[in-house]
Amino acid sequence: MGEEIKSEQVEVKSIDSEQVFDMLPYVADIYEKTGFDDYRKELKRKYKAKDVKDVDEFKLAAAIDAVKFILKNSVKVKDEFFNIVAIAEQKKLEEVKRQSFVKTIQSVKKIFSDPELVDFFKEAMQ
Repeated sequence: MGEEIKSEQVEVKSIDSEQVFDMLPYVADIYEKTGFDDYRKELKRKYKAKDVKDVDEFKLAAAIDAVKFILKNSVKVKDEFFNIVAIAEQKKLEEVKRQSFVKTIQSVKKIFSDPELVDFFKEAMQ
């Protein structure tokens, strides 16, 4: 049988303004290095052409496509994600690189599921 994976407590607390501004260059690099802006425009055209009956289902499908795109291109922006997590967790970059994968992913999920933070990043990238 496989090993039991214990969930580590994610240490991302409320992110302050200073941290957000420290993250911005890394978020911009992710956006640029992955070609996400072109992909976002492509997604917009793709979903605009569809007949939307269920807005929530439409948003979920678009979000899933966007996440898949980022995951496929994650090798290009690995260091940027590590830096964002380091800022959020107030740790050194090397500490984040050595911590468990599960903990890092939980932190990324927590950071990018904060609606106010995501809205701010969206506005900053436009």
